[in-house]
Amino acid sequence: VQIITQAIAKVGSADDAQKVAEVIKSGGPWKTVIGEIGYDAKGDITRPDYVIYEWKKGDDGKYSYFEK
Repeated sequence: VQIITQAIAKVGSADDAQKVAEVIKSGGPWKTVIGEIGYDAKGDITRPDYVIYEWKKGDDGKYSYFEK
């Protein structure tokens, strides 16, 4: 969401989704809460050192890390 918001600001409008996507691919790096992120020509992220965790509420009502 942070990257999209920055790209829309750079384009000046959210009306042209294709233009926003092009700016995301060609612009950057983008500042996010996990650090700066950019994309290569294929659209792959150039910063592979991020982790996504999933937390679930257990039967005891407490949240804990969920492993798949």
